[in-house]
Order: sequence, then structure tokens, then C-alpha cells
Amino acid sequence: MLIITGMPGSGKDEFVKVAKSMGFIDAHMGNAVKKNALKNNISLDDKSVGAYATAERKKYGMDIWAKRTAELITNPDITIVDGLRNEEELDYFKNNFHNIIVIAVFANETDRLERILARDREDDSHDYSGMHQRDNRELSWGIGKVISLADYMIVNDSTLEEYHKNVNILLKHIISRHPEINLQSGH
Repeated sequence: MLIITGMPGSGKDEFVKVAKSMGFIDAHMGNAVKKNALKNNISLDDKSVGAYATAERKKYGMDIWAKRTAELITNPDITIVDGLRNEEELDYFKNNFHNIIVIAVFANETDRLERILARDREDDSHDYSGMHQRDNRELSWGIGKVISLADYMIVNDSTLEEYHKNVNILLKHIISRHPEINLQSGH
């Protein structure tokens, strides 16, 4: 199982697009948060979703989103989990699945804000202040620690095409070193 982490706007979704094109199955932790937020009539703006995610962590434990995402995983060997935010989530995955590979995506602050503004998602920040608030929230959850514990780091500091090419190279390298990843095994 591949697990992706990185700050908002770093390029995790684009990493997942490349992985899916190679045959990986996406289990997006953010989708689990949004799905549960909608069930509880929470607005999907950044501040509301962030507050809800934090409240659920306080109520059910820091690994609650890993547990809820794990329910969606049907073939761990070819699953890519997007959105790891803390060490407790990482520990949950390591204790419940085999062959966990963590990949951190890094991009500088300016590039991240440009990408966030360009994608224009409902739950995104719209300026440096909002991005810093979100960054600080995610850092308070422990994302910095899991980034530092990653098995691989990829820097997203060029064009989208170049980044996709670099992701493809990294994924082929990982697949070559991990025979349990059999993308021909089907979904």
C-alpha cells in the first residue's frame, strides 16, 4: 500500500492521477472526511471541514480518518491512500496492513498557493492567510512528523508535465523494489 502525505497544494492529487493511470486504486482520506461531514450537515468550506475533522479526532482518536478510509480498501497491495496527516494514522495503517510505503510530496509555499487558487475547490483557502491557517491546523495534527518519516520524498517544483514524469519514474522504481505490487491483479 502506498500512502501519500504533503502539505495542501503540494501535488498529492496529481501524484494520485499518475498512480491511477498505472492501475493503482485511490482511497482518498479527504473524501472520507467530506462524506462524513455531509452526513452531519457540515458545510464543505475549509474552516468548517477542518473544524469537523479536528473535532472527530478529539472525540474518536487521531487515527479516526485512517479507520474510516480503511473501510474503503479492497486490495491493499495496489491501493494508494491519499492524505495521511499524522503518526497515529500511519501507525493504524502499519498495524492493519502489510508493506506500507509512505511518499511525501513537497512544494514551496508560493507554488502551493498558486495551485490552490487554480484548482478552486470549495474547501480551499483563497489567500496566504487562509493557507497559513490550514497549514498550521495540519501541522498541529502532526503532518510534519509523517512527512519526515516518509520512505520517499518527491519535490514538485516544475511544470505539471515534468512532475508527472518524475512521479512515473518514482512509481516504477517503487514497483520494481516491491514485488507484492501487482497492478495486473485487477481491482
